[in-house]
Amino acid sequence: MAHATAGEVVRVLNWANYVDPGVLQDFERDTGIKVDYSEFHSAAELDTALAAGQRFDVIVPSDFQLDQLIDQQRLVELDLNRLPNRSQVSSELLARITARSRADRFVAPYMWGTVGLVVNEELASRLLQKPVANSWSVLFDPASANKLKSCGATLGSVPEQALSLFLNYKGRSLQNQNARVVQKAAHELDALDLPLWTGSFSSFIADLAEGRICAAITWNGIAAIANTKGNLRYSIPQEGGLVFIDSFAIPRNAPNQAAAYRFIDYMLRPANAARNAKATHFTPSLDLEQPSNQKLLSERTPLSSDEKRRLFLPERFSTEQRQAIGKVWPPLSSAAHE
Repeated sequence: MAHATAGEVVRVLNWANYVDPGVLQDFERDTGIKVDYSEFHSAAELDTALAAGQRFDVIVPSDFQLDQLIDQQRLVELDLNRLPNRSQVSSELLARITARSRADRFVAPYMWGTVGLVVNEELASRLLQKPVANSWSVLFDPASANKLKSCGATLGSVPEQALSLFLNYKGRSLQNQNARVVQKAAHELDALDLPLWTGSFSSFIADLAEGRICAAITWNGIAAIANTKGNLRYSIPQEGGLVFIDSFAIPRNAPNQAAAYRFIDYMLRPANAARNAKATHFTPSLDLEQPSNQKLLSERTPLSSDEKRRLFLPERFSTEQRQAIGKVWPPLSSAAHE
């Protein structure tokens, strides 16, 4: 094992609340490498940091960011010989990642999960005056959206996800739509007059838990953390939901690539991956078909085959589509996507 030099640092930029702090402490103890750890709350924040030239050794982009990062040659093509624990990663996740600009060459999947509908059934059903359906109509039907405004309904914090789900709800495939059609969908979504969430994850979780948000697009792990009172229902609506994959990557301008490899490989160790999964309520990239890995997360309830069939990866927005959408929905025309 290579030894760290005195004062060696690995600079990591990850999603907020997305690691077990104890694992970071153990990495420092076991390697002698200090972790300079920073967090972001949206994909746009990560894109903006990279566009501004900020330098990190390890970043954690989401799947829908990978095409652009690879096209712009912002990522190092990984030397897999330096990541022996990548062999523990699910081949299914790698296959999904491969569909994006052969992104498997540039990333090591870290966590995955789903984007679905979370509702406070008591609050939402009272305003809707009927049981809450397992359907995106709860948020995307104008009549329903209008009724739920007063109890804090939100489209979540990722505009790309909201628009992908909305298009799918309307029965449209993003890749088959020209910019004009996608812009029209953005107009329809904007007309619902439901806000995007712009606060921190911790405040979003608190508002869900305390009943200040009655319906939202969100990640399964966030919903699980917020459901301390057992009054929230998270589901994959009948029209479908998103699967997301967040991965470790090394930027081309990383100051310390050697430390980056050591950090990523440490995080991919099955025991550490399981610890991070338990802390975040998301699913690690581990191949859970292996009995030894199953034992590490024996309490985890897997998705049903029906739920899996209803999930899809968000499709890539073309430059023309983004420009058209941005005229209606400014969050999708930020500097992060220029």
